[in-house]
Amino acid sequence: MMQIVSISEARNNLAKLIQNIKITKKPIIIVQDSSPSVIIYPYDEAFENEKKQQQLFQIRFESLLSEGKKIGRKYLDENKISQPLSEEEAYNLIKNG
Repeated sequence: MMQIVSISEARNNLAKLIQNIKITKKPIIIVQDSSPSVIIYPYDEAFENEKKQQQLFQIRFESLLSEGKKIGRKYLDENKISQPLSEEEAYNLIKNG
């Protein structure tokens, strides 16, 4: 479970909090005006989270691209349009319906 500290406590004990984060590898939530304001993560964890986000984006993008290609091929087949089209021909086909 994440530790929760007030902004005043964080300001007064920042060095200790950072040391605690480095040792426990657990983030700390800083509360300001009775509401969660920020989370301080260990550097390695934040870096890994960013890396995972990029990987998930790439997987999702490739999936959508693959699905789009399938739909495009199906459209071309159903409308008896020869393949492959040049980029300009494909653009005109999409633009003009």
